[in-house]
Amino acid sequence: MTKPKGYNESFARFFEEPTREGFREIMKVNHGELRSCDFKGEWPEKSGLSKHILGIANTGGGCIIIGVTEAEDGTFVPGGLDKIKDKADVTNAIKSYLPNQLLNLIDIVDFSYDASEYPKIVGKRFQVLFVPDDPTHLPFIAMKDGDGIRQNAIYIRLEGLTKEASNDELQSVINRRLDTGYSTQKEMDLKTHLEQLKTLYSFLAEKHLGIGSLMTMMAITGISYPNPKYPQEDFESFIHRMIEKKKQLIEKELDL
Repeated sequence: MTKPKGYNESFARFFEEPTREGFREIMKVNHGELRSCDFKGEWPEKSGLSKHILGIANTGGGCIIIGVTEAEDGTFVPGGLDKIKDKADVTNAIKSYLPNQLLNLIDIVDFSYDASEYPKIVGKRFQVLFVPDDPTHLPFIAMKDGDGIRQNAIYIRLEGLTKEASNDELQSVINRRLDTGYSTQKEMDLKTHLEQLKTLYSFLAEKHLGIGSLMTMMAITGISYPNPKYPQEDFESFIHRMIEKKKQLIEKELDL
């Protein structure tokens, strides 16, 4: 079905700044689901909701609008909710299915309309669960089995559908992370530690002169002897060894 003019634009504005006016505009002018947006008449049960969140998170972010269904002709039916669900109840229900990094990203915004220029939403309440795009931590993986969701599976979002990623689709998700050039916190900490280690090495001479008169004589003649306290493994050798270990970790992550 062809989307009406302004469909993606109005949704993008709403996602960037979720205002009451933006929500009203989506209800007025738009038809059908987007890949980045799902519509539910009521809050889904916890495993189904978790699956949709994972799919949206792995496919560029988006939202789930609760209190709206889609008619057969693709138009929205803003039926509203009987009551606003407590946000803590939602997160507590899904936290065992989602990685903490993803759970901490989601936000829930409430919309109520005592009055509106669009009569179909007057006197009704809605909730929207937002899932921001975070390619630096892709892919997000299901943490446990449930009804319609499989532990360790990776889900993606297509238009009107959340499904388990195929091999090619999974590669696209991984490529999105690689494109960010992001380093994990552990990798950033490693850089800091290496810089500190290098600074420590700079304070420790690889060789030192003797003591007393011998020190003076050796200083004149340029004679030196190894410092027994200097590490047997020099800095460059240490870095080389760390690089090899890092390569092994990367190969393990890529299942090579």
